[in-house]
Amino acid sequence: MRIAAMPIYSSQDTHGATGVSRTSGKSDFSALLDEKSNPRSFISEEDLEARKNEHEARQKAEKSAARADVISQFLDYSEMTFAERIRAAWLSDHDLTEEQLAALPDDQRKAIEDEIEEAVKRQLGLEGASGGTSAEIAVDGDHR
Repeated sequence: MRIAAMPIYSSQDTHGATGVSRTSGKSDFSALLDEKSNPRSFISEEDLEARKNEHEARQKAEKSAARADVISQFLDYSEMTFAERIRAAWLSDHDLTEEQLAALPDDQRKAIEDEIEEAVKRQLGLEGASGGTSAEIAVDGDHR
C-alpha cells in the first residue's frame, strides 16, 4: 500500500463514536470514561415515572377489588342463618360447592344432603328431632 493512499488521522479534530470532539489524547480517554460511567438511559425519566404511577395505580385497584371481595364475602356470611353456616362449612370441609352438589346424581346428592342435615341437627342440639330438612331447620331454627 502506498503511503499517500492511507488516511491520516489527527487526534485534535476527529469525532469518535461518541460524537465528542477530541482535542488531545487525554480528553479522548476522559470523554470515553464519562460516557461509560454515565450511560444514556433507554427510557426517559418521564416515561419511567409514568410506568411507576401506572404500576402503583394497578396495585391499588387490585387491593381495592380484593378488599371489596372480602367485604362482600363477610356480608354474605353474616346474613346466613346458623344452619346455612353449618352447611357452608360442611361443603367447604368436603371441597364441594353448591353448584357441584347440585350437579351430582340424585342418589349421591341425597346422601350428602342427609349428612349435612345430621351435622346441622348435631350442632343445633336437635339430635333427637326427627324429620325436617336442613332448609326447614334453617327457617325454624334461626340462631344468628
